[in-house]
Amino acid sequence: MIDILITRPEHDPLTRHLSHWNKKVKEEALKKGYQVADLHKEKANKKEFEGRMRKTAPILVLLNGHGDIYSICGHDNETLVRAGENSSLLKKCITYAVACSCAKVLGAEVCDKTAASFIGYDDYFILNLDRKCLANPLQDRRAERFLEPSNRIGISLIKGHTCKEASKNSKQSFRRNIITLLTSSSDPEAIEDAKDLFWNMNHQVCLGDGNACL
Repeated sequence: MIDILITRPEHDPLTRHLSHWNKKVKEEALKKGYQVADLHKEKANKKEFEGRMRKTAPILVLLNGHGDIYSICGHDNETLVRAGENSSLLKKCITYAVACSCAKVLGAEVCDKTAASFIGYDDYFILNLDRKCLANPLQDRRAERFLEPSNRIGISLIKGHTCKEASKNSKQSFRRNIITLLTSSSDPEAIEDAKDLFWNMNHQVCLGDGNACL
């Protein structure tokens, strides 16, 4: 029996960063005793995703990759789940998706007339990177400003918080980072990153059953 399913494609700098930073969420889940299916790199494909979802029915699904209003992709941008096609796979789960715009149509469809929960972004998710850290994503302190608040959702859910609380915790973390940046006088990227963090915070939405928890 699988409790949590995570997709971690790694085919470009953005997905590589997401993948490495999501290892922290996976480690937290394992510490809490959850069984985790980790679809890493080439395993983050449609056949593997659909098979695991149907066979194991995870409670929590953490999706990382590129996306649009209709879909979320895996490795090499292969579509894993798409509105009007296989979104029913998520209808009995709590889902957190770090993928541009996917909450707008796909997330809304998942939660329509069901008890599902979907946390995601109804517009672009912005992730600014330090190009000197492309080979070592976990050393990227600039990316940390964006990915630590994002990880707060998965970690909060694993610790027993509701979806509504997890989203609130994430937004508080975004807000703390914004305030720190706006009071910095030495960081040349502070204003740009504060603006982009504010964007992510405002476009993060919690759809469906906000009181759902693991």
